[in-house]
Amino acid sequence: NKSKARKSAQLYYPNAEGIDVANGILYFVSKKDEDLFILDLDRGTYERKIVREEGIDVSPDQLVRLGGDDGIMYLTEDGGGEAGIHGRDAQGRYFTILESPIYKEETTGLAFSPNKKHMYLAFQKNGILFDVWRKDGKKFDGGSLNVKYHRQ
Repeated sequence: NKSKARKSAQLYYPNAEGIDVANGILYFVSKKDEDLFILDLDRGTYERKIVREEGIDVSPDQLVRLGGDDGIMYLTEDGGGEAGIHGRDAQGRYFTILESPIYKEETTGLAFSPNKKHMYLAFQKNGILFDVWRKDGKKFDGGSLNVKYHRQ
């Protein structure tokens, strides 16, 4: 029943946002608890990842998953000292795409061009939109160069 489902959701994954699905795997975040949930829809199993315990100090919000099994999950941030966009590779390693020491509010509106060569994002409070591309001309769905991971 709907009432029980809402109570369960509030208890186990409060303020759920940022949902995406790829290759039979559904991803979403709990903003309040700063968790990432990974549901295998074919097997009926799930994992709960506590983002801060995985070596990255962010409050995850929206997410977008690009690529196949070895793809990258991009996460927006719910605000903080240097809000930005972060990535999580297929091995569960986190890295930062960009951060702003100027705009400290929530990053939002994450989207990619059809050819995956442009990333679009906004800093919500200021209403500033950005079009970001890689200097090497590659797509955002793989082929990373010189990535510094938060925890090895």
